[in-house]
Amino acid sequence: MKTTKNTIPVFIFVSALAFVPVPPPLFSAFEDIGIGARGRGLGDSVTALDDVNGAPLNPALPGSARKFETGVHFEAGTRSSLGPLDFDSYAFNASVPRMAYGKFGTLSVLGRYRTFSDLGLKEKTFSLGWATWQFRKSGMGILDIGAGLKFMQLASADTTDSNMALGFDLGAMWRGRSGNSVGLSLLNPTRPSFKAGALKYKTPFSVRLGVAEKREDYTLTLDIVSRSGVAAGNFSLNSGVEYRWRTYRSGIFASRAGLSLADKASFFSLGLGYRRLASEISYSFLVPVNGAIVPGHALSVNIRFGDKDQESDYERLIRQEVKYRKDLVEALDESSRREAVLRDELSALKEEIDSLNAGLKAAREQKAEVAQAREKLEAIVERQRRAQAELQSLEKKRRGDKLAQLQFDFNGEWQAYLKVKAGGAPKDALKGALQRLVGQYQGAGIDISRATLELQKIVQQGE
Repeated sequence: MKTTKNTIPVFIFVSALAFVPVPPPLFSAFEDIGIGARGRGLGDSVTALDDVNGAPLNPALPGSARKFETGVHFEAGTRSSLGPLDFDSYAFNASVPRMAYGKFGTLSVLGRYRTFSDLGLKEKTFSLGWATWQFRKSGMGILDIGAGLKFMQLASADTTDSNMALGFDLGAMWRGRSGNSVGLSLLNPTRPSFKAGALKYKTPFSVRLGVAEKREDYTLTLDIVSRSGVAAGNFSLNSGVEYRWRTYRSGIFASRAGLSLADKASFFSLGLGYRRLASEISYSFLVPVNGAIVPGHALSVNIRFGDKDQESDYERLIRQEVKYRKDLVEALDESSRREAVLRDELSALKEEIDSLNAGLKAAREQKAEVAQAREKLEAIVERQRRAQAELQSLEKKRRGDKLAQLQFDFNGEWQAYLKVKAGGAPKDALKGALQRLVGQYQGAGIDISRATLELQKIVQQGE
């Protein structure tokens, strides 16, 4: 946490600079303002943050999502990216992982409606985006790219003036192996215009460069934003920190803080989040640090369909494995006990046979007794044959149980290998794991063809 402590003097210093009085800002249509309460709680520094709600600020962010996710967002805002602004924002978004032309990616859908009570304006936005998943991989990290097409309408609440325009965004995301990431996005490079009657607005062209460092319990983010085509607030520096509080059975709590420094538009934010199973709720409190101190509020609810509690799954798998092993051990013990009983019975039968043979030799002259003894001997031999057959059957079952145990252990290690492979492990590590797996179970009498074929495939790719 040394990095987090070093950020405290910076926050205090830049916060003091932000209290310098400035004139009122200008308004631009469809400014680059985030939709999620998590991003707003981090001071809108989400350009390099793995969060599908950050798609409006970087279209490449949803690429890492592997499950269908949707969310609804509300904000009663008092500060835009350019200055003081009284607005209400309602938004929904969804991210749908798909495959196109043999490549995985994520389709993102966004709808947002904003009203500006002090300007008498209404903004409506609908966008469709596509982000790649592992577009380029190397030993240092993964590169993803994304793009979004936007349908935007600006209307006056006081008049009938209204205009619609098309815009698009571009983004890229580099995810390093060590938990660091870098994001770059170009928002509205064509600067769509909404001039109609009393409307005289254009959309600013924004360039965002962000970095993030993610660890198990905390995340640090920093964004540098440059805007062209606006008379004021053309540059901002956004930063944020998030700390996660993990509980055993009550989900994950998160605390957030952010600071956005801009000409006439600086604000400080605090946020809380709670995630339980497939749902997450976030709240942020935004306070301007220059001009009138009127706080804003943001609230988000997200649902990840198909997401599960990993700890519960692990507990269930462990319980199943313990029960299976217990049943298997009990079956082996029962087989051993039955085997010992049969061996004792065979030994007793052998002694009885020897005794009968001696009796037959002594009573050879008594035909009736010999015939009776022969019949009894045949019955005993038949019992011996059945006991021998049952012993062989038990030995065969025991061998089958041992093979089932080996096959179970192999399947468990094979599933662990597939998880490591899906997590993007290097080929050398995958090759080493497969060689150990094949060497351990080769010749054991079980089917390991999956591991053998996978090893051959990796060796051929390496050549």
